[in-house]
Amino acid sequence: MTKKTSGLDPLWMFRWPWSGDVAQRIVAPWFSPSLTVNYAGDPAVEDRVVTEVASYGKQLGWLTEIAIALAKTQPVPPETLSRLEKAAKDIAVIKEQVGVSAVEAANDALDRLERHDPAQYHNLLRERRSDK
Repeated sequence: MTKKTSGLDPLWMFRWPWSGDVAQRIVAPWFSPSLTVNYAGDPAVEDRVVTEVASYGKQLGWLTEIAIALAKTQPVPPETLSRLEKAAKDIAVIKEQVGVSAVEAANDALDRLERHDPAQYHNLLRERRSDK
């Protein structure tokens, strides 16, 4: 049973355990730290790789397992090699998709610039051609 309260409750911060909404989502940074990673490569690629293919920890684990086996002149674990090969193929697909979308985004941006500021568009093209 929930107790109805008015909009003004001077004791709102003092609640007994389990006396209020207990099914709330807790998003405080100390419970779920947000990690900012300065990717060495393309952030769009890196983000998709760690969310769609494998986390950095998994990738590092596979590489470590293979490196240790090779250092001990033992056979590489076939399951691990298979996972790493699949990840490499998946990453190649992501890189291709992101590359295509980057070209599309650049073309769209240039089209917008040409429509809204033709002079700046032509200046940009001249500058890019002279940099080559």
